[in-house]
Amino acid sequence: FMSMSACANAIKYALAYWDFKLDQDYTPKDDYASEEIEIQVTTSKNKIVRSTEKYSYRKDATYARHDSQARIHQHQIESTTTGAILQIT
Repeated sequence: FMSMSACANAIKYALAYWDFKLDQDYTPKDDYASEEIEIQVTTSKNKIVRSTEKYSYRKDATYARHDSQARIHQHQIESTTTGAILQIT
């Protein structure tokens, strides 16, 4: 008896490696897209840093909500972009 998740993982890996051959040469290529992704990540982080800097120096209570929203947004972007980079590398 296999659980549904174990069965799904088995199907996923079977489909991913259906054309894998042990006797074939799999040398790494030099034309990876990681550089382009890193540029996109730094660009999006710079936008968030600018938006948080706009509110972080103000002590007024009306801007406290904007500051917390900017920090939540920054955390969401950092967590998703970090996950995307880890999946590629």
